[in-house]
Amino acid sequence: MRVLVTGAAGLLGVHLTDLLVRREDISEVIGVDNYSREFLHNPPFITSEHSEKKFRLIKSDYEDIETSLLNKLEPDVVVHLAAFVSIPESMEKPFEYFYNNEFGTFRFVQNIFRAKNQPALIYASSPEVYGNPRYVPMDEEHPLHPRSTYSVTKLAAEKHCMSLFEWYGYPVAVMRNFNTYGENQNLWAYAGVITSLINSALSGEPLAIHGDGTQTRDFLYVKDNVRAYSLLINKVDKLKGEVFNIGTGKQTSINELANMIKRLTNSDSKIIHTKARPGDLVALCADCSKIKEKLGWEPKFTLSEGLKKTISWYRRFVK
Repeated sequence: MRVLVTGAAGLLGVHLTDLLVRREDISEVIGVDNYSREFLHNPPFITSEHSEKKFRLIKSDYEDIETSLLNKLEPDVVVHLAAFVSIPESMEKPFEYFYNNEFGTFRFVQNIFRAKNQPALIYASSPEVYGNPRYVPMDEEHPLHPRSTYSVTKLAAEKHCMSLFEWYGYPVAVMRNFNTYGENQNLWAYAGVITSLINSALSGEPLAIHGDGTQTRDFLYVKDNVRAYSLLINKVDKLKGEVFNIGTGKQTSINELANMIKRLTNSDSKIIHTKARPGDLVALCADCSKIKEKLGWEPKFTLSEGLKKTISWYRRFVK
């Protein structure tokens, strides 16, 4: 089996490609990334004897991977992770987010559909498509009320992918990734909350929280996340048309998170509260009963365990 992964140098991509090259049933992993972000170490990938034999990198915008190249690469499965992912940035740069996340995905999946071997497609989406919760935990049938340009583009891209299934029965599945964190997450500009808090704690800077910090999130360690993708790769043909949540089913407030990171880093940094962000969701929490039933997946790492591993990795770079 050959697997093509877009956004291969990102958080999920680095860990997913590492997991896939170690699988005996996968002969090649083709990573696509345009290196549009900075990295704490370069190259960002996890090197091993497996990656040296099986991994190939194509430095390119994913939307420039046309049908002619797909015909040469002949992937059996495409995992589409590439996206701009910052909610506040999406409100500052809406056109860039539309063209990259929505239009780019539309163009890419049309090229996939026209490839001669018609590879199966797994699309990485976001729980932000749900909007503020009507109930928690949120299952896949929760109403969809996106509240930012980012979340609108992710939902629209989902629909562009799923239209191929609805019309042609094409093998497409969608993963809605709840707040995933881990080694190799972006540290600059619009960093995720865990990365930002770890960086501040290790640097001795104040840990800044937007709003009162009572908002909750469902934090999933990246190794658990990519294991779900690895399982789905083998069953996407049987599970085509399905949408899955992946998360822990546990809510953690940002206040709790900040205090946990302070404790795990032995930091003396103060916790401060800044102005709340407009459109920030009050809660996110995944109901993962569907993916547990159909794929046998459930998370193995606690938040404390995942944070310890993540903090240990960042200690090598943050002074």
